[in-house]
Amino acid sequence: MKSINILSFLLLSSTLSLVALAQSFTSENPIVLPRTSHDDDNLVLPEVYDQDGHPLRIGERYIINNPLTGGGAVYLANIGNLQCPNAVLHHISIPQFMGKGTPVMFVHKSESDYGDVVRVMTAVYIKFFVKTTRLCVNETVWKVNDDEGLVVTGGNVGNENDIFKIMKTDLVMPGGMKNVYKLLHCPAHLECKDIGGTFKDGYPRLVTVDNDKDFIPFVFIKAKVKNAN
Repeated sequence: MKSINILSFLLLSSTLSLVALAQSFTSENPIVLPRTSHDDDNLVLPEVYDQDGHPLRIGERYIINNPLTGGGAVYLANIGNLQCPNAVLHHISIPQFMGKGTPVMFVHKSESDYGDVVRVMTAVYIKFFVKTTRLCVNETVWKVNDDEGLVVTGGNVGNENDIFKIMKTDLVMPGGMKNVYKLLHCPAHLECKDIGGTFKDGYPRLVTVDNDKDFIPFVFIKAKVKNAN
């Protein structure tokens, strides 16, 4: 008889547990499940914002700018008398290296990824929006030089070794400037590396860095589009 009572108690306890679990799914006490994206079932990630507080959008043009004192915008240059310019430089507060940046556009790894919005730590390709010759039309996508880790152009949309990602930082610049990010190069099957700066042959270059404290902070500024008239 005692064994029957114990069995009855266990069955009753199990039933009450199931009832409590079922009630937790009612509209009066809903369990909110995390939203997931279609990409690897990860949580939907925050949007990347420009300095106007608007999300970065695929196909729009932006200036990538270093907001630190003495920093400047990223630009494309030809420093080796090559057929196509391929050096990714950044302006600094030295007269010969001061100037405007070259607009960039972002391209998703897949057209179905996240619609037309750029989100933090999602795979994108970065390409300069610049007038060029027919010979150099495919030489505007960023990549990293394998030998020295320098950021250059000549990459290809679709090549998983030319993928970059954008990560939010906690930095707040003087004047209250927010939405400060860092860039990472994230080739296939390898760890991501932060993008920092170096001087190479007398030019301020973008380069991958091993120490995650050596990154350059960046903000994104919507590029002004000139009217055709």
